[in-house]
Amino acid sequence: MKTLYRCLSGLAVAALATTLGATTANAVAFTDTIQAPTGFFLPAGVDPFAAPYYREADQDWGWRHNPITTPFSTATLNISAFDVDSPFEIDTIYAYDNGVRTRIGNLTGLDDTYSFATFTLGATFFDDIANGLRVEVDIDAEDDGWVLTLVKSAVSVDGGALPPPTPGAVPEPGTWAMFLGGFGLMGAAIRRRKQQAPTLQTTLA
Repeated sequence: MKTLYRCLSGLAVAALATTLGATTANAVAFTDTIQAPTGFFLPAGVDPFAAPYYREADQDWGWRHNPITTPFSTATLNISAFDVDSPFEIDTIYAYDNGVRTRIGNLTGLDDTYSFATFTLGATFFDDIANGLRVEVDIDAEDDGWVLTLVKSAVSVDGGALPPPTPGAVPEPGTWAMFLGGFGLMGAAIRRRKQQAPTLQTTLA
């Protein structure tokens, strides 16, 4: 009886593991955020007008996102910047599409304000996102004397929530959702097993 009960318990654990794996695979709403201390993204508590973060035309730079390997069907690149005086200031964003530097648009924003500019990424970028999207900024592309500070770069897939545009670390919403969902499933399975255990023992006796 004990041996059979252990076998049934093992099957329940295996089923739970399979369920958790499926849940993780299907939890595609996710956001990968790159921020300080990477590159010249503005750290929390630092003056946004301070060097080396407040940059001009000859100070272009780039970064790379972490790979997003879960399945997804839509994607956006969201870049938070400070002091983008659009439409007068032209700061152009490029992403690499199968190794080709591709213009995806210009930053938008207001004077002395933190805000996100959002760019929709087509399906041709999906393999690049899966391998870690490379992004570059051409600051003051028309060399008109404009200056700006970058704060965060967020790749959001299937509607993953964005962090605040201001400096400072935040938990990844997609990651927390997966952890909470996994713990919820595990707790439910344990409760079911405890409720079913006496019935199994009575039947097998």
